[in-house]
Amino acid sequence: MSQLTEALRTTATQWRAANQDHHRGVVLIWENAVYGWKNCLRDASHERPGAYAVDEAGHVFISEGGDDYNGAKCWVAINPTI
Repeated sequence: MSQLTEALRTTATQWRAANQDHHRGVVLIWENAVYGWKNCLRDASHERPGAYAVDEAGHVFISEGGDDYNGAKCWVAINPTI
């Protein structure tokens, strides 16, 4: 899972560099592409299961449970040790 988390962190870092007004908060990633940004990690039901979020400290989260229509059930930290 560490290669995945590193790839997600790299994607988020590159997006933040190109969008410097959004250096704080979380970058949202789906299928290896950034699809949004939020100022904080919010209710997982607003995202589909399997979406990733990367915060400014490099912590990576995945939305789990639920379904595409109702959204995910929760956010789960991935590899919390950086």
